[in-house]
Amino acid sequence: MQNYLLLLASAILIFQACFWGFRLRDLVLFSRHVPLIDPDDEAPLPHDVPLVSVVVPAHNEERTLRSCLESLFNQDYPRFEVILVDDRSEDATPAIARSYSAAHANFTIVSIKHLPEGWLGKCHALNSGVRRASGEWLAFVDADTRLHPATLRQCYSRAAQARVSMITLTPRLILKHFWEKVCVPAFASMSCVILPFHKINDASSAVASANGMFFMITREAYEQIGGHRAVRAVSVEDIAIGRRVKAAGLGLLFANGRCVLETRMYSRFEEAVQGWSRILGGSMDHRLSTAVRYLAMHVLMSPPASLFALWVYGTAGREVWPHLWFVLPALCVMQMLVVPPLSYAQHGIPPRYAGFLPLGVLMLIWLFAGIIKKIVLKEPLQWQGTCYDSVRYEPARACSDTPDIVQR
Repeated sequence: MQNYLLLLASAILIFQACFWGFRLRDLVLFSRHVPLIDPDDEAPLPHDVPLVSVVVPAHNEERTLRSCLESLFNQDYPRFEVILVDDRSEDATPAIARSYSAAHANFTIVSIKHLPEGWLGKCHALNSGVRRASGEWLAFVDADTRLHPATLRQCYSRAAQARVSMITLTPRLILKHFWEKVCVPAFASMSCVILPFHKINDASSAVASANGMFFMITREAYEQIGGHRAVRAVSVEDIAIGRRVKAAGLGLLFANGRCVLETRMYSRFEEAVQGWSRILGGSMDHRLSTAVRYLAMHVLMSPPASLFALWVYGTAGREVWPHLWFVLPALCVMQMLVVPPLSYAQHGIPPRYAGFLPLGVLMLIWLFAGIIKKIVLKEPLQWQGTCYDSVRYEPARACSDTPDIVQR
């Protein structure tokens, strides 16, 4: 019996050592192939810079809308317009938006009163905003984000240099409450495991994604892939758009935006769980086998599994390998102490928050169990106060209905 336990403990520790080794490799590849957008870098612009239309969807965003709009109006890019789409808000969002109208001639408000059948709310809002846009480039910005004044300029310049049709950013995550510090970094790190950023920027790899908090795309590329109308029923429309852009060979760049983009994704625990269930489930294409695999992986990486493996290996292993038994446990412990802080720092998260990762792994197990339950029971998506009966990852056909909007 003791031999079987030692074999199991050895397998767990070897698995953990391999996992952290691959994560360290990914960090190195990230630093090499995912450019950092530095606001202080030189970003030369041509004299005839294109107009950039910034589309901001807003559904009950009274807490964050002011800071978002102010950061947009402070952009140092010479030609841009801002289109705020009020998506059926029931709070002070419309009033806050109207308060900026008089002072900014490049500001337009689009008010949505009805969500057509077959559309996700955000997709419909963004599609409605694009219909009022005049720019050669489109920038989609979530209302809970804040941009550095150089963001549009730097991103346009980097996209032009890289000769890509679309650029998207990772943000610096603002974390205030305890559960935000536990859950959000762990959940965000998991998205990097599912969709490694260095592969997204590799033209020879099929891996693709985008971050809906911020991405810029040429209007020509946007229309070529069908825009948000083509992904109107997709639970993670940003990933779907990134995949369509890359599959069409239009050029996609995922950059590190920790210096120019920041957001507090969720302020409540329930929002974080619901939001990341949607993101990670969509990242896995809602495949049951993939969700089960990642659940098993995190069970093996969990604190109970680690403590069991270290205890069994430390007691039985020293009898089998009296002089070398400590090598594998020491390697695992060293990796756990080094790799997570490096990963957090790379994304602008304070490295000390890596101390919460063991609890974050337990929360990931719970999250993946919930995703599996939703897949098995075919539960509808509930998001932003709306319940959607049918949500696909990729739509089967183009949409022919016309959004019902009121423009102002």
